[in-house]
This record gives sequence, C-alpha cells and structure tokens, in this order.
Amino acid sequence: MDMNSLQEKLHAIDRECRHLERTIAILQWDQETYLPEAGVEERAEQLALLGSLAHERFASAETGRLLDGLGSSSDNPGGDEKLPPLERDFLKVMRRDYDREKKLPNEFVAEAARAEGLSTAAWSQARRNNDFASFLPHLCTMSELSRRRSVYWGYADNVYDGLLSIYEPGMDSDAVAAVFAPLRERLSILLKKISGAAQPDCSFLGKKYKTETQALFSEELMKRLGFNFDRGRIDISAHPFTTTLGSDDVRITTRYFPDNVLSGIFSTIHESGHAFYDMAMPPELRGTRLADGASMGIHESQSRLWENVIGRSHSFWEKFFPVLAGFFPEQLRFVTADNFYRAANCARPSLIRVDADEVSYSLHIILRFELERGLFSGTVKPEDLPKLWRAKMKEIIGVEPETDTKGVLQDIHWSMGSFGYFPSYALGNLYGLQFFSKLRNDIPDIDSRIAAGNFAPIHKWLFENIHKWGRRLDPPDLLKKVTGQSLSVEPFLEYIEKKYSGVYGI
Repeated sequence: MDMNSLQEKLHAIDRECRHLERTIAILQWDQETYLPEAGVEERAEQLALLGSLAHERFASAETGRLLDGLGSSSDNPGGDEKLPPLERDFLKVMRRDYDREKKLPNEFVAEAARAEGLSTAAWSQARRNNDFASFLPHLCTMSELSRRRSVYWGYADNVYDGLLSIYEPGMDSDAVAAVFAPLRERLSILLKKISGAAQPDCSFLGKKYKTETQALFSEELMKRLGFNFDRGRIDISAHPFTTTLGSDDVRITTRYFPDNVLSGIFSTIHESGHAFYDMAMPPELRGTRLADGASMGIHESQSRLWENVIGRSHSFWEKFFPVLAGFFPEQLRFVTADNFYRAANCARPSLIRVDADEVSYSLHIILRFELERGLFSGTVKPEDLPKLWRAKMKEIIGVEPETDTKGVLQDIHWSMGSFGYFPSYALGNLYGLQFFSKLRNDIPDIDSRIAAGNFAPIHKWLFENIHKWGRRLDPPDLLKKVTGQSLSVEPFLEYIEKKYSGVYGI
C-alpha cells in the first residue's frame, strides 16, 4: 500500500474516533445541563458503550499497522522524514495517543466511562445536599480507576505523574512542586500585605442581582468579546465548563447567584476564553486530533488571560461598566467604573476556587495539588479529605469552610476522575502572563484598544501565535516559539505584585 493510501486510512480512523468522542461529549454535556435525574444510570451505560467503541476502534491493530507503515514508532513518532511537516505532526500525536490507549483493556475503558457517569451525578446531588458520605464510594472508585489507568501506562512507581501527563505532557509532580514553591511563598506574602491595607468598597456587590438579568448581560458581553453564537451557545450547570461538540459547535456553561454578580461575569469570560481557542482552529486541523489545545495548561492560559488579565483590567471596565450599569441601574446607581474595577479585584481569603481573586487563586490550586499527590502516594485517605481540606484551607489561605459543599465538594473534577487536572490552572496563569507580555510588546496600545472594546487585534494575535498550532507543538516548544523563553513564574508574579500594589496602595 502506498503512503497516500496509508495516510487516508489513518485519517479515516481518526475521523471516526473524533465523531465518537464528540458524541460522548454531547451526552456528557446533556447530563450536566438537561438530563432528568432518573436518567443517570441508563446514560452511564450509553457512555460506557460509546467509550468502549471509540477505544476499540482507535487502539486497534489496524491503527498500529498504519502508523508502522508510515514510519511512525515510539522512538520516531513523526514517521517518514519525506512526509510534509503537518502530516508528521499528525503522526506524532496519533502515535503518542495510540501508545497510551493500546495499553488500556477495552473492558477497563467501559468500566471507567460507566463509573464516571454515575459519579458525576452523585457528586452533583452530594454537593447540593452537603453530603460527602454519599459521594465517598464514588470518589474511592474514581481514584482507584485513575490509579489503575496510570499503572497500565507504566507509572506504577509514581501514579500521580501518569495522571499529570494526561493534561500537561512532560510535567511531573516534582516539576510542578518546584514551580509552585515560589508561587506559594510570594503570593502568601502579598496576601498578608493586602490584608493589612484599606479595603475597597465592595458593599454594592452585596445587593441582589436578578439571575435572569445576569444571563442577559452575559450574552451581551460574549457578543462584544467576539463569541459567535452561530457556532456556540451558553447554558447553566452546577460547575462551569466548555465542551467542543464539533468544529462549529462549541458550548459553554456558567452559573449565576443573586448575591454574587461577579461569579457569573467572570466564569462566563473564563469559559469564553476556552471557546475562543477551540473556535479558532485552522481549516487544515479541523476534524483531526490536532484540533485541540497543546495542553490543559495552555488551554487555561487562554481562559485565564481573558478572565483576569483582560476581564479584570481597568481598561476593560472603562468600557463595560456602563453596559453593566445599564442592566442593573438601581444596584450600581452611585458606583463608578473605578469603584467597580477595585471591587472586582478585591483580594481576600475566600472559600470557592472559581470565585477567588488573582492573588489567592493559585493557592487554591496548590492545596488541591498537595491533596491529590498525597492521595496517590498513600499518605492521604479518601475519607479524610474533608478534614484535611479544612485544615489546609486554614493553613494556606486563612479561612475554613463550614460545609463540605463549600469545601471538598465544590469542584466536579474528582467525580470525573480528572485527578492531575488542577495544576493546569496555575500553570495556565504562568503561560498566560508570558504570552500577554509578548502580546503587549507587539501591540503597545493594547490597553486603549481594550478600553474601546476593540478585541479583534487580540483575537488575531492569539490565532497567529497560539491557536493555529493546535496540538502540533508541545507546551515547551510553543512557549519558546512565541516568547523565546522557558516556563517562568516571574512574569505572573511581577504582574500580580504591580497590579495589587496599585489597587491597594501598598
């Protein structure tokens, strides 16, 4: 069989698997948004079947033979050097994914998919009822399945490293810990300085903001940021997320609270940042497994760049505070754009990760990283997580949750078996500031463009430098290509220290 025929057959397998994966994503999206509670068990069986079919097709001997025929091996994943660069990048990613998937038994994949469907439903109910005990059996199941998956991949000596590798290729727990050490030290120092300073007036945030009106503002905000509603939509879920169901079907969810207007605003901007990345994949990548983020850390760099660096900037609220005040004239009657900017950047210890300010957010991630690492090293037992969570919150952030709903049950990730995901959020902060420093250098008047509501130059820069590459480049290579640097905490810490020194006059 000639090379062209081999490529066509391999791409056909990839397309089939992508269709199956996105069909699974549709069912998962529906489960988090509209599925009746009574439908959970049957949905779990549907997910198990489709997960098994997708895995069986992708990890088949035929896939291996096609990769081999194109010269792709574990030692030379890009295959024959005579192939075009795009095709070699495709083979590199296919080989990496294939080598992992073929190590997983088909019955294990089905078991894990079934358990995830049941676990996420149990988590949602447990969170609503503040009932950790009802979720504990599912947590034990999902952690054990994650352990088995990592062992199948060859990480028996350090299970957590295998789980980290799902989300951040090339990073291990020691590397993450080394990055997190200076973050923990300098952010803790900054938070203490802030706690001794005069606090911004945030009293107007305590008023009631109708959730229906918040939803209308979110849609208006998304349109102005550049979200294409012909290619996506927004819904409500217990935990905000973004899912790509097709090249032209990217969906986000958010949540609204009448007594916390910032939560809905910033979760909407955050998820829109994810969607912008997924919507921007170039035609030559669409429909292939290259049409995805380089890693979850790189994906989070986009969402957190939009949410924080842009969405919490003074320039942003110069433009959007009058828009928000138009939706809530009574609540914001005596508030100025500067008042709102300072309140939106109020830094204080908080219980909920997704609502945390930029200073304390990474401390929330460090807490989760330390608990996860202990869980898979055997020093932390699942049943002890609520107690340890409260103790670490007190130690690291300075507050202690009174309920598990606001503590160990607040995030959906563990119910999905997504252990190792959390570090990507803090890594995303670091990547995002390195990217934005280069963007600012290339577009010196970026603040005035944001103040004018002109986001087209930002979208164009992000596409040309980051989005168009999809998975073709691994995170270190992408970062080096864009910025000329390796991963560093300094741009993020310098940004945070400068910004909050200004907000608080310290």
